[in-house]
Amino acid sequence: MRLCMISLDAVAQPDADRLLSLSAFSALAENGVFCGNVKTIYPTLTYPIHTSLLTGCFPAAHGIGHNQPFQPDTPPSMRKWYWSVGDIRAKTLYQAAKEKRMDVASILWPVSGKNRFVRWNFPEVLPLPGESAVKKMLEYASPVWILRMEARYGKTRKSIHQPDLDDYAALLCEKLYASRRPPDALFVHLVDCDAMRHNYGVESAEAHAAMERLNRRVERIINAVRKANLLDDMLFCVVSDHGQQDAPNGILLDSELQSACGARAQSLGMGAYIFGPDLAAARKALQAHQAEWGIKAILSKEELEALHAPENVKLAVDALPGHCFIDRQEETFGEHGFGLDCPQARTLLWLSGPGIHIGRRIEEANLIDIAPTLAKALGLSLPDAEGKILNEAFIQR
Repeated sequence: MRLCMISLDAVAQPDADRLLSLSAFSALAENGVFCGNVKTIYPTLTYPIHTSLLTGCFPAAHGIGHNQPFQPDTPPSMRKWYWSVGDIRAKTLYQAAKEKRMDVASILWPVSGKNRFVRWNFPEVLPLPGESAVKKMLEYASPVWILRMEARYGKTRKSIHQPDLDDYAALLCEKLYASRRPPDALFVHLVDCDAMRHNYGVESAEAHAAMERLNRRVERIINAVRKANLLDDMLFCVVSDHGQQDAPNGILLDSELQSACGARAQSLGMGAYIFGPDLAAARKALQAHQAEWGIKAILSKEELEALHAPENVKLAVDALPGHCFIDRQEETFGEHGFGLDCPQARTLLWLSGPGIHIGRRIEEANLIDIAPTLAKALGLSLPDAEGKILNEAFIQR
């Protein structure tokens, strides 16, 4: 069996009805399993979540607790991200597929650079100021394949921004499935809706248009599988990572904490990790300014351990609705990084293909259940996974 895994960034439970009214998503639900109540992980950030989708583990185990390492004294625009698969501490579906001699493709998937388990790799890497975008991509990607695709199709891409980049990602998927040696497992991350919600707001016309474009891209990929006569052997897994909330009130929490007690904050968006030599003093400062700094909850070491947060995080905060924590003065729109009590922390899952029930709804699941479920379907070994197998998705034989 083959796998086509498609990640939809920044759509969640509140978007389910809108997405299910669109052709590709409704067809996947009608011809497979759908769950509109998938509990995501803490923190509700793209890179930790996508690593959990690959490993079936929480951040405390897989080691990716944020989009970026903590770099408090580096200007925000110059901060490095977790771009390399070598930063992941747990076994991934990439590795498990390679062990079974499957050819793997990965397109715009976070934390996937420099990946010896992937044959065709177009990772999500961002050039920092002063860096060459081409040189950075060649360093982290599959250089020969990337250059060949650029030579043939690069002129069709209007820019390296959204929605143009997602359109190019869908094109790469089509070309891979049309090739003489199509991938046995393909992972693609579609970012359009996340970009539109960050830039224009959660229920903006731009965000709604992005969902329509997501539908068209998923249809393009499914049609490419059909044209390659791979449909009967293909397991489709369409997932989302988190939603967003409008948060127009930005708080410079790191600056406030430094002034108050010398502690530092690493923003999650609608949350933050707190670091410093005296966390008791930091907690007192947070309590004293809780309303002023837009804080809904202060999370203790024990609460964070229960959330399977990164091991080095002993204190954190969640923001009040409409508030977010920023590193520089700027206008804010849609944000995430909120706690798991938010409706937007419930995400979506479609499974369709051989051995999967047709037209079944799963009432609830955990995001860390997805990787072990895919491993079972494909006969892969994923011993590090902390999630459970969604046996109710499979036809019992």
